[in-house]
Amino acid sequence: MTTPQPDFTRQIARFAAGIAANPDDLPAPVADICRDMMLNAAAAALAGAAHPDGIALARGLRAMGGNGRSTIIGMGQRTSPVYAALVNGTLIRLLDYDDNLFNPAAASAAQVNPTAAVFPAVMALGEMHGYPGNSVLAAFAVGSEIIARLSSAPQVANAAGAIGAAIAAAMLFAPDESTIANAAGLAASAADSGIAYRDAGAAATSGGHAAMHGVLAAITAAEDILASPAHDPVPPDVLDDIGRDWRLLDPGVTIRLYPCHPASHSVIDAVLGLLQLHRFEPNQVASAHVGVTAETLQCLSHHMPADGWQARTSIGFIAAATLCHGQPLINFFSDAAVRDEGVRAVMERISVEATLPASPLASNPAEVSVTLTDGQVLRHRVDHSRGTPAVPLDPEELEAKFLYCTRYILPADHIDEAIGSFRGIAEIENVTGMASVLGG
Repeated sequence: MTTPQPDFTRQIARFAAGIAANPDDLPAPVADICRDMMLNAAAAALAGAAHPDGIALARGLRAMGGNGRSTIIGMGQRTSPVYAALVNGTLIRLLDYDDNLFNPAAASAAQVNPTAAVFPAVMALGEMHGYPGNSVLAAFAVGSEIIARLSSAPQVANAAGAIGAAIAAAMLFAPDESTIANAAGLAASAADSGIAYRDAGAAATSGGHAAMHGVLAAITAAEDILASPAHDPVPPDVLDDIGRDWRLLDPGVTIRLYPCHPASHSVIDAVLGLLQLHRFEPNQVASAHVGVTAETLQCLSHHMPADGWQARTSIGFIAAATLCHGQPLINFFSDAAVRDEGVRAVMERISVEATLPASPLASNPAEVSVTLTDGQVLRHRVDHSRGTPAVPLDPEELEAKFLYCTRYILPADHIDEAIGSFRGIAEIENVTGMASVLGG
């Protein structure tokens, strides 16, 4: 049974069904960035698996008796694809260590996080049904591209994650055009409220909910449940060039080198640049000034963070911690680290102001000046942080991040196997094994 679909679901479905039928036609540059995004998502989830909120969520689902063949990353546990998508999407977002897309229609520092929604959906279904790697990679790419586009359409932006996950899941589970369109329509009702949370667990569940709703929408659509939204909420320009141009390439994807809000990364790189060039100690800092854009200051609004989650959006804390300890690591953003007296002392000598203009060429620039106790004034400006499309991570950097995130969870041979699997995913006949390796 079929029914006419509104333009946006039909356009998406036609594009997605075409790629599903010919997954090897995925453009090589898109395939390359998606391999990196998937490897990074696995790293972020494995790191998140040690977080108390991730452990608690997995424990709750275990108590509910979820059975299945889909791996919960880093937990040594399997459950249904719906539950696995929920937990794994949450794990990816828990440490603010995943990727993000720059959305030119929103504030310059706004985050759009496609991987937390799409990666759990395609891996859960891929593992359960043994889909080939090229199909999983193509589904991931299309789902992420849909999120990149729909996030700029205000009427559906809050449901973009669920829609992208549903499209990706349907491309694997039931890849005909009508079912994919119905999956998009069903997922459109799963809108995030847009409420911001002060706690890591609550904030991170947005990724898990999007992934879960996407899998549910695909399964429901495959059972011929129809979904025809009453009107088309997507402006024509959002999808007009779909299939010709890819938002994953332009404006592109940021793969985070540091586990904190991406708007802060230019500040980190500016401080690290000063430390590398001038080799001074924290006790030599008489004062420091951080200049950013007004949009960055709005996103990073916590002047004196109360816990590790707030610290991820505190310019003063991030700058001080970097001055004291160097490149930010996961343990920088614990509740205990926020109480570090040395970092607090440096924070008191740092001022932060919105002194820089934002532009399409440099959305989150930062300029850091440090006055030393001997009177020297040192300055460094960064327009593009490491990991952004302008300065992408090289393969060695991304693999080093994966190793860092997984070193306490996966044995060495599993780490090498996982990296090799994601790098060569298009040649894998059945992704069940590569998903299982991530279980820990």
